[in-house]
Amino acid sequence: MNTQQLLCFVCAADHLNFTKAAEELYLSAPTVTHHIKNLENELNTLLFIRTSKMVKLTEAGQQFYTDAKDILSRIDIAEKKIQKIAQKDISFFQIGCTSYEETSFFLPVLKEMRKQYPHVYPRLTIQNYYALKNLLQSHQIDLMFATSEMISGISDCFFHKLRHSRTFVLLPKDSPLKNKKSLTFDDLKEETLITLHPKLIPFQNGNQLQEKLALYSQAYFNIVCENIHEASFLARCGYGAAILPDFYLPDHLEDFLVLPMNPEEELPVNYGIVCQKNEKHDFIRWFMKRVSSIIFETRS
Repeated sequence: MNTQQLLCFVCAADHLNFTKAAEELYLSAPTVTHHIKNLENELNTLLFIRTSKMVKLTEAGQQFYTDAKDILSRIDIAEKKIQKIAQKDISFFQIGCTSYEETSFFLPVLKEMRKQYPHVYPRLTIQNYYALKNLLQSHQIDLMFATSEMISGISDCFFHKLRHSRTFVLLPKDSPLKNKKSLTFDDLKEETLITLHPKLIPFQNGNQLQEKLALYSQAYFNIVCENIHEASFLARCGYGAAILPDFYLPDHLEDFLVLPMNPEEELPVNYGIVCQKNEKHDFIRWFMKRVSSIIFETRS
């Protein structure tokens, strides 16, 4: 099925006359007949009843007419969008994250970018880390936020470090652990641990904290969540202690007791931006530098 077949069908259906359809489309009548016949063969059904005196849509043809017009309309809209993009010299900037919480790092940068690069429009892809890696390697996204461990096996990518990432525990504000400065797994033995599904955790095998979490989950009951919102919600309701990397912490923490994991229980990992090596787009290099500077300013 192609657009020429659909155009011939819709035009013939509008006129109920193959000759008039051919004139409107600047084609010969046999060409219109040929396209419609091929379409009927592909659909394995008759779309028209034709006699020497009249042309009539079959019941299947009447049903298909609406769908065919919708398809052609969508194609026309898509073509016009592409033409506008080409005329305005618009570029799309594809950013990959595993959660909306990570967008807080670059929200102010995108506001600046709107003025600095007015013809660049960001597109946000929220997926798990394994899906994002595949999208990055197939050049379907321009960059992704990740840890250095996650891209250790990708040879054609560059890691731009933003900071050391730490792990925090979210608890209800009235938790008996509120006087602690940091927490160990021994401190949490009486708590149900709320963790994220492995596909959302940006650590590979060999990470010290992840190995301890795996051992803990074998010995104690824990809850595995499919997203950050579920994990923080359960923690706020008192169902356990949510263990989250710092870049997954919710924007509003006033309802939580937030304590870091004891440094002896984890090894900080490098968190940053991953992009293709030898990136040529100025706006991508500018974006990474501005995110770095804003994070540096926040820390200092």
